[in-house]
Parts: sequence; C-alpha cells; structure tokens
Amino acid sequence: MSAGETIHQNRMQVEVEELDTVQAMFAAGDEAAAYEALHRHYLDRSEPRLYWEESDLPQLKSYVLEHCSHELQLIRKTADEVARNIFVFQFPWDMERTNIPVTFNGPIDWNYIPAEDPEWTYMLNRHRYWIALGQAYVLTGDETYAETFCLQLEDWIDRNPVPEPGAPPGLTWRSIEAGLRCENWIKAFAYMKRSPHFTPALLGKMLTSLYEHAEYIGATICEGAKRISNWSVLENHGLFEVSIFMKEWKSSAVWREISERRLLETSRLQVLKDGLHWEQSPMYHNEVLHCYLDYCLLSRNNGLTPEPEIVAVVRKMAYADLYIAKPNHHQPLQGDSDNNDLRDFISAGALYFEDETLKYGGFAKLDFENAWTFGWKGIQTYDQLGVSEPDMTSVAFRHTGNYVMRSGWSEQDAYAYFHCGFMGGGHGHADMLHLDIHAYGRDLLTDAGRYNYGDHTPIRRLLKQCDSHNTTTVDGMDFSTYDSSWSYGRIADPVGVQWISEPAFDYAEGSHTGYRHLADPVYPLRRIIFVKPGYWVLADSFDCKAEHTFEQHFHFMPGEVIFDESSKVSCTVSPDEANLRIIPVHPERLTVTVRDSVISREYNVIEDNLAVTYQSRATGFTSMVHVLFPQPAGSLHAPEVEAVEVYNYLGQPVSSSEAEAVRLTFGEHTAFAGEEHIVLICHKVPGYHIDSYIVDGTQVFGEVILLRRKQGQEEVIVIK
Repeated sequence: MSAGETIHQNRMQVEVEELDTVQAMFAAGDEAAAYEALHRHYLDRSEPRLYWEESDLPQLKSYVLEHCSHELQLIRKTADEVARNIFVFQFPWDMERTNIPVTFNGPIDWNYIPAEDPEWTYMLNRHRYWIALGQAYVLTGDETYAETFCLQLEDWIDRNPVPEPGAPPGLTWRSIEAGLRCENWIKAFAYMKRSPHFTPALLGKMLTSLYEHAEYIGATICEGAKRISNWSVLENHGLFEVSIFMKEWKSSAVWREISERRLLETSRLQVLKDGLHWEQSPMYHNEVLHCYLDYCLLSRNNGLTPEPEIVAVVRKMAYADLYIAKPNHHQPLQGDSDNNDLRDFISAGALYFEDETLKYGGFAKLDFENAWTFGWKGIQTYDQLGVSEPDMTSVAFRHTGNYVMRSGWSEQDAYAYFHCGFMGGGHGHADMLHLDIHAYGRDLLTDAGRYNYGDHTPIRRLLKQCDSHNTTTVDGMDFSTYDSSWSYGRIADPVGVQWISEPAFDYAEGSHTGYRHLADPVYPLRRIIFVKPGYWVLADSFDCKAEHTFEQHFHFMPGEVIFDESSKVSCTVSPDEANLRIIPVHPERLTVTVRDSVISREYNVIEDNLAVTYQSRATGFTSMVHVLFPQPAGSLHAPEVEAVEVYNYLGQPVSSSEAEAVRLTFGEHTAFAGEEHIVLICHKVPGYHIDSYIVDGTQVFGEVILLRRKQGQEEVIVIK
C-alpha cells in the first residue's frame, strides 16, 4: 500500500464513523473489503437526495432526447472532445468561455496557460466538462466517457495535492476553483458511479480529496473584502454541497455549519434590497443566484430548513432577472457579462417557488440542466404550473441604480436599461449614465462587453473605459479612470437620480461627480423620456462656465450605420431586422463622427463594430437633445422632428439654457399615427410664476412636459 493510500485509509478510519462495517474491515486490516463495502454503500444509499434520482433515468433520457436537442449537441461535442484530451469551454454559464481548442497529446498539464490567459487554466481546473461526460454516459452507455472521467479524476488528484497551510494556491487550488470542483465532481459522480471503471479504490481517493477540499475551504478566511466577493459564495456553496454528499463523515456537521453561516453572511452583504448583486454584473449576479438556489434546493431535498433570509434573497434575485431580461430573454452586457439567456435561472426560480409569474419569463418546457437538477418530478411540476403575466413592466432598481423601461412583455416590445449607480468593484465598468435600447426583437444600443480579464491586450482597457459605453464624456476625459483590469483610480459617484413611471411614460434622470475635480467643474445631467410604446427623448446637458468639448457616445450591434451630414441623423441599416434612428433636435450645434469600435458578446470573442460620437464645442451651459426612434424590420418611417420656440408667460422667448422643446409629427405608418407630440424640457427648475412657459400656444408649468395632440384634441402630461 502506498503512503497516499495509507493516508486515505487512516482518514476514513477517523472520519467515517457511521459505517460500522467499513470501520470493522479497516480495523481488521482488510482494506480491499473496506473499500468494496464503502463503494456498495455509496452506490445503494437512499440518502442524501441531491438532484435527479436513478429511478428517474428512463423518463429523463426520454425527455431530454425529445425536448433538448440543442443542448444535447453541445454535451456530446464536449464529451467527445474531452475524451480526446481536447478542451474548449463553451457552456453558456462558463464564466470565461473559449473558442480555440487546446489539445494535450500526452498527460494533461493542469498548470498550462495558453495565450497568456490564466483564466483558461482556472476553467480547466473547475472540471465542469466532467458533468458533460456523465450526461453523455447515461444517455449513450458508452464506457469511453466514464473511463475518461475516472482517468482524469485520478490524474488530477495524484498530481495536485492540497497546499500546505499558508502556502500559495498556485493555479489549481484557488478557493473559488476548490468550491466549483466540489459541485462538479459530486454531480459527475452521480452519472458515472455504476461504471466498472469507477472502482472502489477511486471512490476512496475521490472522497479523501473532497474531504481535503472541504477542510481547505473551511480554513479559508472569509472576512472583509473576501466576504463581499462572489468568491466566498461560490466556494462555500461547494463546501455545503460536500457536507450533504459526505453526510456519513464526522466533519460534515462542521462543514455544514461553517458554509451555511457564511452563505447567510454573504447574502446579507452582497444582494441589495432591490434584488441585484452589488458587483453590477448580471453574469456574477447569476453565478451567485445559482449557489444560493442550489443551497435551498439541497436543504429542502434533505429535510433541512434553509435559512429564510437566503430563501428570500433567492426570490428577489430571480425576480430581478425577470425584470432586467430584455425582450429576447437575454441579460444586459453590463459590467463583466456575456450575452446569456436568463430563462434557465428564471425557470429554476419558478419551479423552486412554484411561481406562475416567474414561469411567465422562463421556458415553456423545462430546459436540459434544470431537468437533471430537479428530476422527473420537477419536470412534471413545471409542466403543470400555470403562467401569470407580471403586473409591472418598468422597474426601478434604486439601490443599485439600474432602471428598466418596457412597453410590454412580448418579444417585439420596446425596452431600455439605464445605469446611474455605483461602479460595483472589479467587475464593474466606467458606464455611468449608460443606456441600452432593444426593440422589435433586436438590440439597438448596446454595451460593448468585456472580452477577457487580461491586461496583456489593450482590449480589456478599451472595453471598460467610458467611451465604450452609451454615455457622455467631457474633453475626451474619462469620468472614472482605469488603472488595471481589476482597479480604477478616480471613480465617479452617482448623484441626483430620479425615476417616475406611469402607464403613458417612463422618466429617469441622473448625474455624477466625475468632472467636479476640473478647474472648471462640469456637472453632466442625463434625462430620458420614454413615450410608450415607441420612442425616447434623450436630453444630455452640461453645466459649467468655461469652454469644453462635450461628447455623446452610441454603440450599435455589428452592421452598417449611415449618417446624414445636413440633419446629423445617424441610423443603423439592417434590411431584415429592426433599426434605430438618432435624430438631433439641434443639429447646428453638433459635429458627428462615425468611428470603428468593437463589441464582445462572449468572453474571448471580439467583433468589429461601429459607434457614433456627437460633439459640441461650447462655453458654459450646453445641451444635446435627440429623439431615439426604433423602426421595425423593413420600415423607413420616422417622425418629423423640429425644435420649438419656448416663451415665458409674458410671451417673451427664453434662452435654450433655460428651456427648450421639440415637436414630433407622426405619419400614418407609426405607432402614433396622425399625432403631434411636443416635449418641453426645462433646464432651470420652475419655482416662480415667471417660470410658467408657453409652448406652441399652450401655457404649462412643470420641469418636463409632454403635449399630445390629435384631431384637434390636446392632452397635457406633466412628467415632472
């Protein structure tokens, strides 16, 4: 017997107290029989209940083969590649996806770093792909998949010993990878435990390594900055999973207490009252949601009562996903996020809570991964669950500073996502006042994404800077300054945020402190008026005294963009999809540049793109006002847009620095056929009788006013 096997045996003799037969065989010196007995126990035990049950397998196989063909293609492709020591990380929620295969012709180098990107190495050591091997195995019965798993598992354990206390983790033993491995190993084992390749000796080795993982995570300090990081959630979720899976081990109760306490502490810190994760990245919001939801599910499945506070957090996070999801069901590319479909998380929340409103935003049929997570009973429950349309369309996430405008819940409805909140740490970007727009089934204004996490290329810096977002800048300067991939120098704070939502309109405004340090401080203000269901008025103003260059940046999806020199109108040109027209109200104030840009909708993927920058060189207070008008596929119709003179109540014209107005005249083939709209924006907050203005013959009093006229009838809507 090797020294390593002796350690495994001794640890089990101390820890596995519930299994008297196994202990007796160890005590008698019959190690082989002890491992055989342990193996039989882990194959046949009825508790704990983790996810799907073996009795479910015929129904599960039939269900996923019938309803999950797309996911099955990726599972088989991944499993076949891994069986040949080829690694490409392409699952939708892989935190750092790849597209270039890496092949090991000999033993796997678990410390290999391709293209100067250690994130690849971290992904290699998380072992998510072993679950795909297991799923391919139970669906096909091909022992190649189970044999590959067993060989790679044993190789990893043998060549990656747990670090000594105080030693650096290296590339394979960061605590986040340790936590993720716990989940992935346990899930993979459930699929392949009955394979003849999964020997009793290998089970003993895996259990011992999981014990070492649990002790390692439990000893990791979880205080201060670590406690508020998503890392602490991911690693302690793994610790909780081991505590359930290895319930026979004496230390399991200690692991459970530690992990549950830490998960509760992190849930109080990391998820704000509005339900969004503080790091301002939907990608990591959902990584954290997965862990908390999984904790709740494993607790419930095993007769434990999950912490009520964590259950409440899971519900809020699932509802946050429901409301931030674009009409195409995808998350915004805010911060370090990819273009992922949110329906799997929303569906999981719907099933856990049996919530008809969440199911409205989820899949009609349970998806592949949730089918394996909840089992056959879950599939049946989901099928029987009704749907109920949410009672809100537009939602303010006030605590994180994110605001969703929505005209309705169909995939063709209009949607905007406005950010005026704190940065959110290393995964946050310099995106204050950023605006996404989606309408008629297409992203029209979008964040440019994240690309990767390395400073070895200039793209990471480029995509985190201000002008890669649909926001404003002054004199070409960033309002939050990039230091490195994970840090900023000066960071702008949000100020003056206001939100109003009514059936006919949504209104948001916000500012920030990013230019107050200048010798001549500049106070930017963005105001967004969404006239439902069809267009936005975007009013950016800059309050200062000296001369500056003021800039607005707009980023589109890849495709053609055209610009009219006289009207300064910019528009996308996609004959088979929706388009967006940016129509300036005062083109004479502006110069325009259509410039090359990039967009990264997936980690490690970069695409050429176009952006438009509007500039105004002016002294003192300046405003830049546009109508943002989405057009359905094939439509060239847009309103006529013109500035309207504004008068005070005495009939005297007022300066544009005090108030300005825009008229929109709609033709017959638009959502507002035959209507005329006038939007008044007061840059000076009305407070005296003289601030009562006359616009096109109508006297009004308010800071933002919408006049709607049709067939001689006029409606005055005071927005603010």
